[in-house]
Amino acid sequence: MIETLARKCIFEHPDYIPGKPVEEVKKELGLSDIIKLASNENPLGTSPLALKAMQEELMTNTCRYPVSLCPELARKIAQRLGVRPSQIYIDNGEDAVITMFGLTFFNPGEEIITSSLTFAAYANIAAKMGARLIKVPATENGDIDLEGVARAVSDRTKAIFICNPNNPTGKIVTHAEVTTLLNKVPANVLVVLDEAYIDFVDDVNYPRSLDLLSRYPNLLLMRTFSKVYGLAGIRCGYAIASDDIVRMMLKAREPFPVNRLAQVGALAALDDTEFRERTLKNNCDAKKYFYNALDRMGIAYYRTCGNFICIKLKDRVNEVYEKLLKKGIITRPCAGMGDPEGLRITFGTQQENERAVKALKECL
Repeated sequence: MIETLARKCIFEHPDYIPGKPVEEVKKELGLSDIIKLASNENPLGTSPLALKAMQEELMTNTCRYPVSLCPELARKIAQRLGVRPSQIYIDNGEDAVITMFGLTFFNPGEEIITSSLTFAAYANIAAKMGARLIKVPATENGDIDLEGVARAVSDRTKAIFICNPNNPTGKIVTHAEVTTLLNKVPANVLVVLDEAYIDFVDDVNYPRSLDLLSRYPNLLLMRTFSKVYGLAGIRCGYAIASDDIVRMMLKAREPFPVNRLAQVGALAALDDTEFRERTLKNNCDAKKYFYNALDRMGIAYYRTCGNFICIKLKDRVNEVYEKLLKKGIITRPCAGMGDPEGLRITFGTQQENERAVKALKECL
């Protein structure tokens, strides 16, 4: 009965399966000592300045509706980035930004282009809106094939999603490559650069995407407070785009998408340079540690610009994933993101990383 009531594209859409939560693993396996290295969360916790601001807000204004358009946060983000507040769209996490972007612009039958090896949320919103997803095969090295993306554009193309750094590989496309793509794409095709992991990038060739906004009004950038500021649990993400794109998305949004805690937490987090620097140093140290450990074990991996690393285990991914799970270590198989040979491991604290590497040796 329900299949005849639901929209056809919803019924046909596969379920999104996130990384296993700690609570679920505790219940299933009866374990108490668990580390979660599955969802690219901040291993150092949450910005202390954000926590303090949220605690104060919780005690004083929980009974009040949120400020609908997040004007104070929009102004602060715009000031930091050198854009106008009217170019900032804020929502309930970057996932909600992706959803609202699709709700605003996608029509049934239109084509949405992305890589075959990337974050699953782009396929999800295309399917929910009844749009047709075009997956351009990644290169043999796991790179996003931007030349192939450009060739895939047709008169039915509405949008292109490029995750940069890419999830699950951590690899980037360069400024020159993005500029070439933008020059090839018609002005009526929207190009989205998902920059959720931009804070962790240490490659000088990474796109100067803010500089491109004034030249390409069809460009939209997406960023989040979940990663470097440790605010994944309260959900706050945003887009930077032309006034016109933002205005249309604001017309489609819910009345109060960003709760009060998220707004004040994000505002305070922007000033927490000490926590941000600690997070980045931990990430840099963790990357070096994993590179050295994986090289010694002879395990292939992608060199990463994110806060995670994707290792290549060929046909042993599920076996190793399950063995690690039984040792209390939650990781993320990458088949749902287009890489059935990959296992993604979020960088943790040094103690967590050492435990993960030791367990990985034992599992192999």
